[in-house]
Amino acid sequence: MAHVSIDLPDGERFRGSDRGQLLVVAGLVMAVSLVALVVLLNATIYSENVATRGIEAADGEATEVRAATVEGVGETIDAVNRAHEGEDPPTDAALADIDELEERLGRSYARRGATVQLDADASRTSGGDRVDTAGKDTSLANATNATSYTVAGNIDGTRGFVLDLEVDSLASSTAGDAADEAFHVVVDPAGNERREVYVYRDDGSDDVVVAAGDGGEDPAVVCTVDPVGADRVSVDVTGERLDGEPCVGLWPSDRLAPGNEHTLEVGNGDAADGVIRATVRPTNTELVTDVDDADTAGAVYDATVDLTYRTAELWFETTLRVAPGEPDA
Repeated sequence: MAHVSIDLPDGERFRGSDRGQLLVVAGLVMAVSLVALVVLLNATIYSENVATRGIEAADGEATEVRAATVEGVGETIDAVNRAHEGEDPPTDAALADIDELEERLGRSYARRGATVQLDADASRTSGGDRVDTAGKDTSLANATNATSYTVAGNIDGTRGFVLDLEVDSLASSTAGDAADEAFHVVVDPAGNERREVYVYRDDGSDDVVVAAGDGGEDPAVVCTVDPVGADRVSVDVTGERLDGEPCVGLWPSDRLAPGNEHTLEVGNGDAADGVIRATVRPTNTELVTDVDDADTAGAVYDATVDLTYRTAELWFETTLRVAPGEPDA
């Protein structure tokens, strides 16, 4: 590099000119270093972004196949239960249909170069009972005209507890009078405060009201729906939904986790026409129910399935317990 200095006429240099050259060289070194640092930093950020996108894609793929498995196994279990009319749970039929589900999922994901494996067996399948009042008179008073009775007792698990009610049959009431006038169901945990869920038409409007109370106290309105000419309304008690929309506050999850003994009851059964459905798990081999002429049959309550999903880039394994319609603990 050429000297960056000025010589005097007599051959001597300005004092400090050598130091000026060192400053210029040092500045150039720092500039090159900063440029290299910026390039390195950009490359690192780019690499991390690419890697993160790959992880997010893999996570999304795993979440998708997991959700498809839970939905498919749940629908399979409920379909087998609906078709079954015997006393014993249809475990073998459910396992056979889960094998068929594995084949269907395998064909669906084969387009991605993926394989799907579902493993389930009878030792990890719980039996229960299905209660469906569709076979009885439309009035939800039972055959002896009792307006209060037990739908299911001696149970420690409930899922898919749904009320399918005729709108025009619902009593007209207010929250203050609901305990005396409105149709309601009761979830009664052993050794804990019970929850009442009321369904009625609002006095003075056409809205269907769902209200909830504890221990016989005046209920509070939880949600309402305008049926807009609909003939029926659906209240999913375990799923906490009204006609498919969220209706939080129906199931007493704070005092009734799965595995706790409880009873499902009806009050003011003559204040509504419709159907009650539930799949329950008795604490022993005998279900207690006072629903006359109801369709009761052995059912698969839940199934535990090992899921394995493989592609060239991803190997995903998990164990899933599927109990469709069971409330969150």
